[in-house]
Amino acid sequence: MKKILLILSLALMMASCGQKMTVEEINKLESQVFGVGASPEKENIVKLVDAYVLYAKQNPDDIKSPEYLFKALDVAVGINAEGPQKAIDIADVMIEQYPDFEMTPMAMFLKGFVYENMMNDNDKALDTYHQFLEKYPNSPLVNDVKSTIENIGLTPEELIKKFEGNE
Repeated sequence: MKKILLILSLALMMASCGQKMTVEEINKLESQVFGVGASPEKENIVKLVDAYVLYAKQNPDDIKSPEYLFKALDVAVGINAEGPQKAIDIADVMIEQYPDFEMTPMAMFLKGFVYENMMNDNDKALDTYHQFLEKYPNSPLVNDVKSTIENIGLTPEELIKKFEGNE
């Protein structure tokens, strides 16, 4: 019985150290990418995004997990270090696993944005935007999504004419 308790204690210590190390690694990578005087290299950006995603995968019930996923999505979209599909995959995890997290509506909006602007797939963008309206009808982003749907696929010239006509 004592051996079992000892083994369980060691396993719990190792698990908590692993989680702490992951957070420490994330903090270290964040300072390398975002810290004062940092010159973010693509390699560190990719490592940071992967660290956020891995933490969430290893700790799905941790309160930090959806926050880290959103940070990963934000970096993946903003810097595009790993290509647009990575951003789509991260958004999908957020939408599926954390539908009630406060930033998940923004994640779905960004998913549509990536389809529209980075992958040039207006059909998937429209599908995503319509899903957004169904899933989050009370979101502060609703008007932005509706406007995006109305204007998707228009050339800059067509947008200018449209806005000039509304004045």
